[in-house]
Amino acid sequence: MSVATEKSPKLQTVETLFDAMKRKDWTTIKSCLTEDVFYRVGSSEPVHGPEEVQKYLSGLYEIASFEYADVRQVLEPEGQVIFEMESHYRRLADNRPISFACTDILRVRGDKIREWRVYVDISPLFAE
Repeated sequence: MSVATEKSPKLQTVETLFDAMKRKDWTTIKSCLTEDVFYRVGSSEPVHGPEEVQKYLSGLYEIASFEYADVRQVLEPEGQVIFEMESHYRRLADNRPISFACTDILRVRGDKIREWRVYVDISPLFAE
């Protein structure tokens, strides 16, 4: 016997966002974000708003292509979704696989992401 588990609306939003990122579906990505979304990757400068998130991700995708993520754990404290994962990319300059351990903390307002912090060291993308 299997037990059906229904995903929370906030987890559904985050999964929609991550799926759209794989496809570079900018319309769907932006639809998951509030107009004043805060986005920060590692120690980079934060960006604000869906258009700036798209610019940041577009720049990243000019350097590397996302392949897949090994999700280790998903937590859902009040108003948040936290993903601990190993993200796998391919660096476009030399076709080399690059992996990062990272944790994404996404805070939601209603059914949209209002704050998205990615704790990761992306320096291997730029290493020779």
